Amino acid sequence: MLSTQKREQLTAFLGSLPTATALKVFAALEADRVGGGKGLPHGEMIDDLRERLLSRGAVFPKRRLDAQRLFFTPFEDFLIGAHPGRKRKAQIARTSLTPIWRLLMTDKASNDTALAAACLDDALVKGEGSPALERAVFIAAEASLGRLCARGDHDAQGRRNLIEDLGSEDAVDDMMELHHLIAGVDSLTSLQTLIPSSSPALTEEQFYELRSLFLSAHDQTPGAGAYVLLALKGRLERPWRALSVYYHLARGADDRLLAAKDEVMELPESLISDLEYMARALESDCANQLDADAAMLRVSYFADFADGMARHAAKAGDNVYLNRIEACREVAGEALDRFAEQALASLRAVLPVRHIGGSSKLASMRPDITRHIPTRRFEDAADAGVLIAKSPEIAQRLGADQYFSNSIASESREQIHRFANDLVTEIRAAEGGTRKAAQRMLTNTLTVAQSLLECEEINEIRDRASRASMTA
Repeated sequence: MLSTQKREQLTAFLGSLPTATALKVFAALEADRVGGGKGLPHGEMIDDLRERLLSRGAVFPKRRLDAQRLFFTPFEDFLIGAHPGRKRKAQIARTSLTPIWRLLMTDKASNDTALAAACLDDALVKGEGSPALERAVFIAAEASLGRLCARGDHDAQGRRNLIEDLGSEDAVDDMMELHHLIAGVDSLTSLQTLIPSSSPALTEEQFYELRSLFLSAHDQTPGAGAYVLLALKGRLERPWRALSVYYHLARGADDRLLAAKDEVMELPESLISDLEYMARALESDCANQLDADAAMLRVSYFADFADGMARHAAKAGDNVYLNRIEACREVAGEALDRFAEQALASLRAVLPVRHIGGSSKLASMRPDITRHIPTRRFEDAADAGVLIAKSPEIAQRLGADQYFSNSIASESREQIHRFANDLVTEIRAAEGGTRKAAQRMLTNTLTVAQSLLECEEINEIRDRASRASMTA
């Protein structure tokens, strides 16, 4: 594990790389990790680079096929970066994959899997990979995972040994869930063929093909049908659109669907659980130091998720889920109010004032231009300003009372407008180094104000400051 300081330095370094270089580093890191390279935090570096390259719209290099990659491909719709809290069904951390594969390749209980994977890797290097070789890996791995998971089920010491082998209790739980998933690997592979990744919506034909696939999986393996439905959340561009599949199945009069009711219900319950989890996470994060940019993105995504689910539930006349969605919105709305309060405090931190005595116009609270404020604080305040400006709109989408967020926004605009105008007065009254300090502070203040003040206001203040700087 890296220290916080080294982690920040590494993140800064990776972020400074040009796109072409970052793509090469990304490919090299993946190759080194697959080859068993040591001494580098491969997972953290790859995750950082992936996030930055995606934000730049970069086209990723074609990944080299190997047995490990092919093995985990059917389960890609269940993969998340890491477990943020407790392990949840149908969520497998990417950080667990390498330890699980390593155990499959090295444990005596999984010699057959290691041999099958070696045969597949050799064939892939020669360009002779085949579905039969891939199938052999899955067949061997199902048996191997069964033996490995049995160790953790038999006694506490066996589970402790697995935790030591895999590095965490969550990784053990992920391995056990993979054992359940692998029994329905054919259905998951069929789903990926039927529904392309990031599909914006489903056609009528796909609804009926999904019904057939779900029933086939349900009949063949207990629990496999539920995983087919849960995988939809990862295949659709908007996860909440999977709720329409639930209503399609729930309206079906087929006796087989009635018999599979419990598995069908897992999809809406999982979506509601996602919404409730996000609401609780927002509520919890209010007690932590504000990351305004992240808070705004998360609250906005929550609002999108809640809106999408509410539309489907309303269309189906499902008041039970509508009430649960509304309860989540209330929690998120309260969290938004607290985020807005924190954002206002962040904004005030870059508007320092000092008391000036005397009888002149400056005999009041004036900008403290002698205060040194790190650049990072201004960047945080700019993000806070965006959050404040957008909070009334987000509050409306959450069905929350907009009075509080409107009050925060109004107060923020008033404070930053007054502070900027006072800085113009300081510029006019000061000279030399003091005037330059006031000009620098005004430049930073107007950068923060961009989301709160109109362009005309900002331009007017800049013009007045420019004229004030030319006074003797």
